[in-house]
Amino acid sequence: MANFKNALIPCQKCGRSIAVKSRDYENGAIQCTHLGCGQINQLTLPYYDERILEGLPEFGRLVYQADPTRVFPLRLGANVVGHSSTCDVSVERLVHGDKCYISRRHCTIEVIFDKWKGRFRYQLRDGASDINSHHYKSSLNGTLLNGYLLQNGEKIDIGDQGLVGLGGKDFFRLETFRIPPRMLESYLMLKPLEPDETQ
Repeated sequence: MANFKNALIPCQKCGRSIAVKSRDYENGAIQCTHLGCGQINQLTLPYYDERILEGLPEFGRLVYQADPTRVFPLRLGANVVGHSSTCDVSVERLVHGDKCYISRRHCTIEVIFDKWKGRFRYQLRDGASDINSHHYKSSLNGTLLNGYLLQNGEKIDIGDQGLVGLGGKDFFRLETFRIPPRMLESYLMLKPLEPDETQ
């Protein structure tokens, strides 16, 4: 391993720094020598092959709280939610006292696969990119997550069963999708630790 330079990594048990030398890298593991630890640290990074995404039945969904039979599936990547037909999640124009509180392109939910943890992340942002100018435009009446009003430009993670409010009148519950553990196991890969991935 002629190209490997000495590096520091955090111990997987105690978190203290360990000096890794080329001989340790060739062995594929190093034992923590800090007092009371002794953890064997593998010099590989486990991750999940992204080909797992090809056979999945869904990526999560939004359920309208006023009528739980109305379900809106999400796709991987950016999902624009609003009452415009150009939205990825197009909800009909819901009227309350002859006023609609949902903007045409109200908010964006981004579904991201975290290959290091083998699960999806869901990020919410008020507004969406304009389809013509590609400028980001906020909604007229705001977006809430579990009662919290998102600030302009703020992105926030949504957990399973998170309640997304559009304009403060219409609420949708996020149902995340969890990849079955057996399926995850079959896509687990080990990547050799590279020197520039250390401290």
